[in-house]
Amino acid sequence: MSYRKRSDSKAMNPKELLDTTFDCECGRSHTVPIRNLIYAEDALEHLPKVLASFTEGRRAVLIADERTWDIVGCRVEEALEQAGWSVHNTIVPDNAGGSPVCDDTTHDWLSDHLPPADIVVAAGSGVINDLAKWSAFEHNLPYVVVATAATMNGFTAANVAPSVGGVKTIIPARPPLAVFAIPSVISEAPFELTAAGLGDTIAKPVSTADWLLNHIFCGEYFCRYCSQIINALEPCYLEKPEDIKNRKPAAIEALFNALLYSGIAMTVVGTSAPASGGEHLLSHTLDMMSGIDGIAHDLHGRQVGLGAIFTSAIYERIFRIETPRCHPFPTEIDSIFWSDRTDNVGEQYELKRPALQTMSEKLQDGATWQAFLTAARQQVHSPRQIKDCLRTAGAAHTFADIGCPRERLLAAVLHMHEIRKRPTVIDLAWLLGILPGAADEIIDRWLTS
Repeated sequence: MSYRKRSDSKAMNPKELLDTTFDCECGRSHTVPIRNLIYAEDALEHLPKVLASFTEGRRAVLIADERTWDIVGCRVEEALEQAGWSVHNTIVPDNAGGSPVCDDTTHDWLSDHLPPADIVVAAGSGVINDLAKWSAFEHNLPYVVVATAATMNGFTAANVAPSVGGVKTIIPARPPLAVFAIPSVISEAPFELTAAGLGDTIAKPVSTADWLLNHIFCGEYFCRYCSQIINALEPCYLEKPEDIKNRKPAAIEALFNALLYSGIAMTVVGTSAPASGGEHLLSHTLDMMSGIDGIAHDLHGRQVGLGAIFTSAIYERIFRIETPRCHPFPTEIDSIFWSDRTDNVGEQYELKRPALQTMSEKLQDGATWQAFLTAARQQVHSPRQIKDCLRTAGAAHTFADIGCPRERLLAAVLHMHEIRKRPTVIDLAWLLGILPGAADEIIDRWLTS
C-alpha cells in the first residue's frame, strides 16, 4: 500500500486512491484497502492472478444465486479451476418473494454452509455482495466481487445493510480487495437494475447535504474531499440520462464507476453518511413494511430514486425558511404500524433523541441556520432536475413505477423518520413543521405522474 502526503490529496484522481493511505485536507489520514477495480471484457482472465496476490491458499468459496450463477458464476468457477484453484460453490436460495434477501436468517444459513476456505468470491450484485462481505468479515477471510449489474453503491463499501430482527441495520465489515466487471455483462443486465443504480447514484447530493446537516447541527465529522470524490463523473449521467437509457458504453461505465467510488467514499470515512441520507430511509422503510405484511417491494435503487425526489422537495421548502421555528417532535414511534418490529425500531428512535434535542436548540441560532442553508444549497439538486433525469433515463420516478399504492407510499413517508438513529432532513422537516402536513402535496406533485 502506498502513502501520499497531504498536499497531494486535492489533486488526486479517484482512480489513484486504490491501495493508498493519504493525509487529507480534513485533518485525518484515510486508507483505501481496495486494490483493484478491473472493468474489462477479459476481467476473468485476471481473476486467478489477482486472487493469488491476496492469499497463499487456493481454496475459494464462490457465492451466487441461481441467476448470477448462470450470468457469470459458472465462468468464474471455470477461470479459477483452470488455474488450479479448488472452488466450492454456494448457491443462495430464493426466498418466498422470488429472490434472495440480505437478512439475519439468510446470513445464518450461509454461515452454516461456508466450508474452510482461503478467500470468498461473490458473483452478483447487491444481496449477494452484502452476504459474501458479511460472511467473509465474520470468518476473517479476504473477499472479492465479480459484479453482474450497475445496481447499487455497496460494492466497495466497508459495511453491510441487512435486515436484522426485521429492521434495516448498518453493520461494519470490510470492503472487497478487488472488484471485477465485464462491460458487456454490466451493459446487458436487465435495465431495471441499471436504472436502480442511477436512482442510488443520483441521491448522493441529498445524502451529502444530510451529512452537512449533521456536521453543522450535531458536530459530526465531515470530509469535503470524500464528499466530492465522484463529482467529476456526475455530468456523464445527470446531463445525458438518455445515454443510460440507450445503454451507451461510456455512460454505463461512468455510472458503474460512480457507484464504485461512492462506496469508496463510505469506506474512507468509515460511515454510510457520504451516500445514504434521508432519501434512503424511504427504501428501507418500504423494505421493512414488506417484511411485516409480505407485500413485495421494488429494487432498492428504484425506491431510493423516489426518495431523492421527495427529500429534494423537502429541501426546496426548507430553503425558503429564513427564520426557523421549532415544532414539537413526535415523542413515540407508531407501535401499531411497526407491529413486531416495535422494540427494534424504538431502540433506534431513542438513540436519536439527544441529537434531535441538540438540533432543536441550534435552530434558534441564526448564524448556524444561515451556515446550514448556504452549505446545503450548494449540494442539493432541484426535485425537477432529479425527476427529469430519472424519467429521461427510463428509471422509476413515480409510486406507480415501483408498484406501490399511494397510500402505502404515504405511510412509509410518515414513518421513515423513526428507523435510524442518525438524523436526516426528514427529522429536520418534522422539527420545522413541514411534515407531516406537506407529505400529501409533495407526493401528488412530484411522485404521481
